[in-house]
Amino acid sequence: MFQEGDDSYLLKLKEATWVPHLFRVSVTQNEYMNEKRQRITVRSEAPVDHAAEAKYMLEEIAKLTGC
Repeated sequence: MFQEGDDSYLLKLKEATWVPHLFRVSVTQNEYMNEKRQRITVRSEAPVDHAAEAKYMLEEIAKLTGC
């Protein structure tokens, strides 16, 4: 199925597929002819910054515990 030169393609595909990303989305609900629909739009996309995410989670925990 794959040929000799496909190794670089498969490597690039694997790199892109297995990298966690953070998506910011907006959701709007519409009703058309008594049918409810949702429209989901991606506003931004970025690879996950684990240090920034950990800092954000610690700040949120501190707010909840009152520290």
